[in-house]
Amino acid sequence: MTETPPEAPKFEHVLVIMAHPDDAEFCCGGTVRMMASEGTKITYIVLTNGDKGNHNLAVTVPQLVKTRMDEQRAAAKILGVNQVIFMGEEDGFLEPNRELRRRVVRHIRSLKPDLVICQNPEAYFRGSGYINHPDHRNAGLVVIEALFPAAGNPMFFPDLLAEGLEPHSIKELWVCMVDDPNHRIDVTDVFDLKVAALRQHVSQFDDLDELEKWLRERWAEADEAGVEHFFESYTRMWFT
Repeated sequence: MTETPPEAPKFEHVLVIMAHPDDAEFCCGGTVRMMASEGTKITYIVLTNGDKGNHNLAVTVPQLVKTRMDEQRAAAKILGVNQVIFMGEEDGFLEPNRELRRRVVRHIRSLKPDLVICQNPEAYFRGSGYINHPDHRNAGLVVIEALFPAAGNPMFFPDLLAEGLEPHSIKELWVCMVDDPNHRIDVTDVFDLKVAALRQHVSQFDDLDELEKWLRERWAEADEAGVEHFFESYTRMWFT
C-alpha cells in the first residue's frame, strides 16, 4: 500500500547540513532560494573545511580554507541564506563519531529547525561514471544519527540538557541526491540564481562557463510542449 504524502507545509526554519562548501548549492540551491523568498529562515551547516578541494600545491591549506569559506558565504548570500556555520572537520576524513554527533545535536537543539535537508548516506555511486565522495555519505549518516534518536531524546548528551538545550524533533527530513525520489520541486524560476551561487565557488572549477553548461544539461527536463524545466528531487520523510 502506497503512503500518500501530506502537502508540504511552509517551514519557518530550514537547516541544511552538508559535507563541503558548494554541496548545498548543488543539492538544493533552488529549493533554498524559493523558501527564502517566501520568508523561511535558512541556516547552513558545513561539516568540513574543504581543505582538499584544490590540486594546486602552491595554495596553502589555511589559504584554501579561507577561500572556500568566503566562496560559501557569497553563494549563500545569493540564495538568501541567513547564517552559515562551519564545523571545521578535515575534508576527506569525515567520520560519524560520537563527538561530531554531539556537536550536530547541539546545533539542532539550539536552532530548532522544522525541516532538515541532508545528503544521502546510501549513495556510493551516481550513474556509471561517478563514485560518490565518502564525506557526502558520512555527512548524511551524521545527520540522520543526530536527528534520531539523539536530538529528541533527553537521555542523550545530558550535558546539553544541563545547558538548557531542550530536546527537539523536526517535522520533516529531505534527503537529496537519491535515485528514487518521492518529492520534486520545480526550481525553474530560480535556476539562474542556483547557477549564480555555484559560480561563486571559483576555486573548485577550471571553467565556470563549462560548469554552467553542464548544470543546465544535467538538470533540464522538457515538458510536452518542449519547454525546459529544472527540478530538485528528494526522499521526503514527515513525522506526525
